[in-house]
Amino acid sequence: MQPAHATNFSSPPNFWIEMKKRTSLSVLLLVCVAVIGSHIAWVSRDNGTLMVVDGLELDVVGSAHNRWTQITRNCSSVVRLGSGDPQVAMAASLIAAYSPPQSASVRLASVWVAGAWVLAEAEFENLLPAVVLIDSSGVAPHIVGDAVWSGYTKPWKAAPFIRGYLAKQAPDAPSALMQCFEPQSLSFQ
Repeated sequence: MQPAHATNFSSPPNFWIEMKKRTSLSVLLLVCVAVIGSHIAWVSRDNGTLMVVDGLELDVVGSAHNRWTQITRNCSSVVRLGSGDPQVAMAASLIAAYSPPQSASVRLASVWVAGAWVLAEAEFENLLPAVVLIDSSGVAPHIVGDAVWSGYTKPWKAAPFIRGYLAKQAPDAPSALMQCFEPQSLSFQ
């Protein structure tokens, strides 16, 4: 009696058929690995590692981090404001006066609030897009000068890149505000 997993090599034709199957599977596996390897590479940059697929750089680490943040965050203390809210007008006014005359063309793509902190996403005619943190806890609201992100993030995923920068620059700001910020501007898509 033979074990159930044993292969019957009682005749030479059975042996060659079984060997051809095993060889074919091994060759197929090697070809698949070689083809995938010729299209995918990893490259290290100052801000981390990118996956390169046929010359296109992808921030898979940033995408995974962004997805994890979306799953684990608690946004119960954060509100996205509508265009008619007075805090939106206040944010637009502060940003317009921050770097005149170019900043006067500010258009707010989104405004997020947590307690006395405001996070505004701004676009301009002649300036790069920006994400600005405003502290309203004192006598007068003011832009936190070290916590202004300006520019594009490509090839990095915008949301985790900007969140990390702002959280590092303004450790006193509510972490929920940073975690719940989702860029709305086409500049960051």
